[in-house]
Amino acid sequence: MRLFAKSLIAASIAAASMGALAMGGGSGPATNYIMQGHIGEVMMNPYGIAPLTAVIRDGGYDLSNVVVKIQPKLNGQTIEYKVSRTELLTHGGVPVFGLYPDYVNMVEVSYTRTLRGNSENFKDTYQLYAPPTYTEVAGIKAERHALFGTEVKKVDPEFKDRLYFINNIAEKSGIGTRAVWNNPVGGALQWNFFPQNAIIDTAGDIRWYMFANPIYDLRDMYKAGVMMGFKQNDDGLLTWGYGQRYVKYDIMGREVFNRLLPMRYNDYSHSMDDAQNGHYFLRVASSNYIRPDGKHVRTVRDVIAEVDEQGHVIDEWRLPDILDVYRSNVLKVLDQGAVCLNIDAAQAGKTLTAEELSAAEESNDFGDIVGTGAGRNWLHVNSVDYDPEDDSIIISSRHQSAIIKIGRDKKVKW
Repeated sequence: MRLFAKSLIAASIAAASMGALAMGGGSGPATNYIMQGHIGEVMMNPYGIAPLTAVIRDGGYDLSNVVVKIQPKLNGQTIEYKVSRTELLTHGGVPVFGLYPDYVNMVEVSYTRTLRGNSENFKDTYQLYAPPTYTEVAGIKAERHALFGTEVKKVDPEFKDRLYFINNIAEKSGIGTRAVWNNPVGGALQWNFFPQNAIIDTAGDIRWYMFANPIYDLRDMYKAGVMMGFKQNDDGLLTWGYGQRYVKYDIMGREVFNRLLPMRYNDYSHSMDDAQNGHYFLRVASSNYIRPDGKHVRTVRDVIAEVDEQGHVIDEWRLPDILDVYRSNVLKVLDQGAVCLNIDAAQAGKTLTAEELSAAEESNDFGDIVGTGAGRNWLHVNSVDYDPEDDSIIISSRHQSAIIKIGRDKKVKW
């Protein structure tokens, strides 16, 4: 037995040694990538979530005067842009954005290359194949292909160079919506759909999409949700949130932050506004709200949290304490076949009566259901915007059919 073990170990060492030799070992004082131009190697999808991007590494040189041009398909749209020094340093080379999926892209890059005071100008053409689009699917009859098809009806010449961000077109998947909150009950944990986020040009071609799998998981309650509230901030970066997270990335997929909500809150959706001082206003809900009847519940889409750049909570607007949670004017005319969580054709045309709302209030039914009182979808805030003129917020409420301005003192201004 010992002889066999010794022989096995010796064979393993020999195999490992031959494997190392076959791989060529370390590069030594050089790089051994396949190069296309006069600088460094190409990294496709460098940050893992944006497959139609690439970084052409600087190869150890200082780069300047960089211009990138993605050659269009026949009748397609050209994408051309200058690259700032900040972006060159951040990515360690030239960021390439706007590749066509499942296509051999021709990318022209002009630049000045400098090493120890010696500068040279180059114009290289890179041949970059980008893979087909991929998203998880829901297993429903309506699906025909990944993401979506686009039919362009009209393009105004003034807008022909524009790009359009599209998100949230997926349907409920059999993998998701299998859990609800407990301790206490309520909230909208089950409101989760796999993200489908993409950018199209005016020719209708996809030029960017998010491969969300590295940062999203329908099976994990803290990594699922509905990606909403995308906004390009003044610094050019994208912020949004989903479920129990709020995040910030650049268009290349580089993470700035990806944070859990502060524990006082749950169920982000709809809106994340960036303020001039670097704070963020998040439309969330309370993770433990004590109602006047003493019941502990998680609320639904009715809290605004202000967080600073480090994730500290600076202030909050608990709307059940500011507005009338029993105002039912709009709730009594909402079509129950079209409420947010469960679109049920069988309920089309049905509305709730005052008696039904009153009976629901006496029950222990809480969560993403239409009804009065904290713990139900009585308000449904769709957006929040910060107004620096008077240090207030402006919200839009779907279930109260109202636009409301509320001050830092938590008083309604209008």
